[in-house]
Amino acid sequence: MKNLDVVILGAGMSGLCMAIKLREAGISNFEIIEKNSEVGGTWHENTYPGACCDVPSALYSFSFEPNPDWSRTYSPQLEIKRYFQHCADKYALRPHIRFNCEAVSADYQQEGHWLITLANGEQLRSRILISGIGQLNRPNIPHFAGAEQFTGQTFHSARWRHDLDFKGKRIAVIGSAASAIQLIPVLAKQAEKLYVYQRSASYIIPRGDQEYPTKAKRLFRKLPWTQKVLRLYYYLRQDCFTFGAMLAGSFRGKIIKWMTSQYLNASISNPDLRAVLRPDYPLGCKRVLVSDDFYQAFEEDNAEVVTSPISGMNSDGIITRDNIPRPVDVIVYATGFQATDFLVPLIVHGENGIELNTVWRDGAEAHRGVALAGFPNFYMLYGPNTNLGHSSIIYMVEKQVGYLMQCITKTLKEDLRSLQPTAVAQQAFNKRMQDALADTVWGGDCGSWYKNESGKIINNWPYNTTRFGREMKTVDFDEYQQERG
Repeated sequence: MKNLDVVILGAGMSGLCMAIKLREAGISNFEIIEKNSEVGGTWHENTYPGACCDVPSALYSFSFEPNPDWSRTYSPQLEIKRYFQHCADKYALRPHIRFNCEAVSADYQQEGHWLITLANGEQLRSRILISGIGQLNRPNIPHFAGAEQFTGQTFHSARWRHDLDFKGKRIAVIGSAASAIQLIPVLAKQAEKLYVYQRSASYIIPRGDQEYPTKAKRLFRKLPWTQKVLRLYYYLRQDCFTFGAMLAGSFRGKIIKWMTSQYLNASISNPDLRAVLRPDYPLGCKRVLVSDDFYQAFEEDNAEVVTSPISGMNSDGIITRDNIPRPVDVIVYATGFQATDFLVPLIVHGENGIELNTVWRDGAEAHRGVALAGFPNFYMLYGPNTNLGHSSIIYMVEKQVGYLMQCITKTLKEDLRSLQPTAVAQQAFNKRMQDALADTVWGGDCGSWYKNESGKIINNWPYNTTRFGREMKTVDFDEYQQERG
């Protein structure tokens, strides 16, 4: 059985960042377990047409690894994936990665290590276990009665069928949120008929995407500080202005709501269609989206928004309560991910065999979003209450990695048997999170992937990212229980 200092689950942006910082600290006895054949995580898996980031690339990248060659303000999926491949190569991470390999369980041993069982039956022993699995990796496919009767093609947007020709097809897209608004404009140009099944409208602001001219890229390469200034601009814009809209009843929220309304009015000429695409819930309660071409797709005669609820499916397509037949050849589920089921399907047992699913039966939570009482030497990146509604998650992950490096270094240098947050510290932190979240728009009266079924907000950080960076800068080891030998 192989003995390791650290095992990282996932070679997406979180796992790569963690591995880079381990190597920089001289810690080389680690492995990354990656279920896919390549690095990149969600940017490897989501290859649907139109896929791109909704955060400017100058900000959606590691602060220590700027890329002067982004082609656009908001770079497309393949370019972002190549960026992470570049990081894996530059920092010599590939020898540490096991591709096409998945962990199925992790069990803490009282001697102070984790026993990780892989899908092939192999086991690894590690002092420290870090999850870089993230929140957006398990497609959510709702069940509809009669779905098995449909004779056409069906798939989730995160499992795109590149072998299919969509030209001249009748296509149904179930969903109208983040992934849907990117792929719908592309499908609208190919489909004979495109039906978009919308459960609720989204607030949308223009992306303002544009190509970087050659001169700009040359400037970024020759004078790197110019790109740092641009990154700082995006950071301050998101943290100082956009975050303010996430506070319930804020003036900035009213400004952004007005901006979304003006954009809708300017983009859609049909007043009936405008009414269908206008949200009826507080701004920010669900994710605010950015797009330059979603509304414009419905100005074509072949695209139609369907708001009648889906009651089931048959061999021809989707059945709705209005009983209007809409036969289709292809059904695309743009229905997001099971974002509140952290770490699933991994089974994790902590001290005394307690299962993490049992601990999280009322909703996932962790100390500072990264550590768990009862689960020594176990950490998470992009864990509970570390998601954002306004800025770059990569910034958040970098701060988490810096925090974890302090915990890892202490454990290895001082040869600690275990390090874990105290239950008291964890409870106090999560009470503060929920109290603060109650004052945000995410607590509004709408369903979203930020909440679990009981309505508890388990995904988002309630403050701006500057505060997160400040709180994660230094570990207060008084909040932790340490065991030696």
